[in-house]
Amino acid sequence: MQQKETTRRGDTRERLILAAEKLFGEHGIHGVTLKQINEAAGQRNESALHYHFGSKASLLEAILEHRVKAIDERRVAYLDELMRKSGEHDLRAVVSATFLPMAELLDSEEGVRFVRFLAQVLNEPEIDLPAIALRSDFAGIRQTASLLTAALGDLPPEIAIQRQRFLVEMTVSSLAIWTRHHGAATDTVARALFLANLFDSIVGFLTAPVSTETLAALKRATKKKDRK
Repeated sequence: MQQKETTRRGDTRERLILAAEKLFGEHGIHGVTLKQINEAAGQRNESALHYHFGSKASLLEAILEHRVKAIDERRVAYLDELMRKSGEHDLRAVVSATFLPMAELLDSEEGVRFVRFLAQVLNEPEIDLPAIALRSDFAGIRQTASLLTAALGDLPPEIAIQRQRFLVEMTVSSLAIWTRHHGAATDTVARALFLANLFDSIVGFLTAPVSTETLAALKRATKKKDRK
């Protein structure tokens, strides 16, 4: 009896996560009410969401965790293959291994929903998606962060960290925009070109020289921080 109750609670939690992911991706984080999520998940009890998650922020993090685990397992597999080929110093290969598992989501309607949800989360002030990614305990994300830190070792640390944040924001936004294109899920040739160019662009901005203007702005920002 207890096992059945536990199973039902797990099923309810997953239904709420999937319903919220779909609605958030379609209407935005603040365009959906908790009541709508409950109804979409088939829950008559209006307190179901609060019982399982406590807050909208916790619900958002639960959706991320639900999806990211599988994505990161694929990332680890790609990175392992990269290491076997001794390509760890090839920044483009690292970028590809990092984001190809997310790009593969575009093959399915469910994956497209998650990519759109991620883009909505980027605009949510209560959730710092790049920070969550950079401090994540997932093995693939940790390994990626280590490889990127090594590759950007010649940059001032503040600039390197900021570029890694740009990396997350640029990729998620670009993938989400791509999902709005006609044939995005079926035109594999066009998508291959899009991804190849996206990864080239990422490498380009990661390795771009730091201008004298940026260095001067960094110096001013550092002085201001030291005075506080």
